[in-house]
Amino acid sequence: MIMVELYRHAGLAMYEQVHYARGEHIDEVEQILSWYKSTGSRVLDVGCSAGLHALEFAGRGHRVTGIDLEPSAVRLARKRNRERHLAARFLSIDIQHDSLAPLGRFDLIYSIGNVLSHVRKERLRTVLRKIKRCCAADGTLLFDIFIIGPEFQEELRDDEHGIAWKRKLDAATGMIHLQGAFTAFAVTQDFQVWGHTVEEVVTILQHTGFTAIEYAESLDFPDNGITSGNPFCLRFRARG
Repeated sequence: MIMVELYRHAGLAMYEQVHYARGEHIDEVEQILSWYKSTGSRVLDVGCSAGLHALEFAGRGHRVTGIDLEPSAVRLARKRNRERHLAARFLSIDIQHDSLAPLGRFDLIYSIGNVLSHVRKERLRTVLRKIKRCCAADGTLLFDIFIIGPEFQEELRDDEHGIAWKRKLDAATGMIHLQGAFTAFAVTQDFQVWGHTVEEVVTILQHTGFTAIEYAESLDFPDNGITSGNPFCLRFRARG
């Protein structure tokens, strides 16, 4: 199989085709809006990629800013924004090293697609502290992140999207070597991410000033908490 970088250039098109060709981004936004009822909100998408989710929010009347590390993804998001005649803004920003203060404050900040799992474990608290400073007084933060559960599964199959995952955990650091084989395209994605226990994430959120912390396995939060024995990732929401 060929190795590709899925978040940039030609690899980005393949990534979107695998994950969002069936309108999954629309479903995910609708899941969020099932409990986030405010209208015309200031919304920040952290790790927006090429803007699929951000533009859905903008199309529904929210004032949206999307930020991403990858310039080619940001350029595509801006192009889509112009084509749809929307007023979202997209910026290339490194959340681990750049200041977020110039962005202003937001009523809803979200980061989905396990973006924060790419932040080195020892830097997550600093990144969440930056995000907290951008959160309005009564704002909401939503994100998902890889979870290290009681039993760590080293092989997983996502038959819906045609991906076979292999994972190797360094228990001392929380680093996960993750490799995904995209069978329909005969390519692999190979990278390092960081996993956390539920307790670690809750503690970090508390220490960075967030309250009313909840977690669930889906974005609509039908039942807070964990229903499966060994979740792959969890969604967290907290108040600013």
